[in-house]
Amino acid sequence: MAEISKKSLEATKNNHYVWAYYMKRWSPDNKQVFYTSKKNKKTAFDSVKNVAVERDFYRVEYLTPTHIEAIKSFSKESPQELHKQHMFYLSDFLLMQNLEARYQQVNKKDDTTDKMLEAWRSNGIERLHSAHEKEVQIIITALAEHDLSVLNDNNNMCFFMQFLAQQITRTKTFKSKVLTSLSNNAATEKEKHLANAMKECWWFISYMFGMNIGSSIFLDRYNDNHCLLINNTEISFITSDQPVINVHLAVTDEIKPPKEHECDLYYPISPTVAYMVNKSNRFPRGKVQVSVDIVEEMNIKIAKQANVHIIGNSEESLKAYKKYVGINLEKVKNT
Repeated sequence: MAEISKKSLEATKNNHYVWAYYMKRWSPDNKQVFYTSKKNKKTAFDSVKNVAVERDFYRVEYLTPTHIEAIKSFSKESPQELHKQHMFYLSDFLLMQNLEARYQQVNKKDDTTDKMLEAWRSNGIERLHSAHEKEVQIIITALAEHDLSVLNDNNNMCFFMQFLAQQITRTKTFKSKVLTSLSNNAATEKEKHLANAMKECWWFISYMFGMNIGSSIFLDRYNDNHCLLINNTEISFITSDQPVINVHLAVTDEIKPPKEHECDLYYPISPTVAYMVNKSNRFPRGKVQVSVDIVEEMNIKIAKQANVHIIGNSEESLKAYKKYVGINLEKVKNT
């Protein structure tokens, strides 16, 4: 029997919902960034390890028959191939859940087994996100250096679109918006029951959301305009704890779901570069030099759709946008 490594038994308790490596592009020392803190939106300067992170955010919880039914109901709305993929991932988690149940029935404690199970609960979803991050590290570096040709390779484009989509759905902001909306709109007992089940197994459903969005963006890649926004102005792009947002001009502060074609995804990659997937024709394909007005517009929209953190390369870069932080999320909660 192969020896079990100590690393495989380590449980990752602090889960980043925004990639720490990504945030370093705003760091003056490759370690720390300026960001708005939870308390009074004050600007702090701290390690990226302490930003957009929450203990046990992706923790795998026990799936009851109700949870499994909610997952399957959601998945069945997807194209058949995606539904198969969802069920494949689900089967892995259910296998581990069944193995844990058998172990507990034996009623004989084993320290190594306990550590393995705890590592599985803590790392199961975290490892999926880490795999996406590993796949795109070279791609992100190339895009930051204005090299769009890296996406001419279909595999790279597929990896990047999947990664981009998970940056939408894996965050605390997205979780709050979707679950709050479900809860607020649940009129019947059945709808309330479903909303509660979705909340309890969100750790899995959020990943399915990302898979679906990523597949859709990839399949539409020839219809949409993919471009790099190049910022040579005196104002830096900022990012946030919700780094990918919809900036389509039809999307306003009014809380209503956008139509399918009203989707221009914006993802700042560094203080001087951002990636966009446009269903509108606002920006053409390729590289686009942007004005100060565009930079300010994008920064305001990033701040409005953040949860608590906007992130920049200086304290000054955040000053004008702190007042906008969390506006959209607050509106969802009050709807």
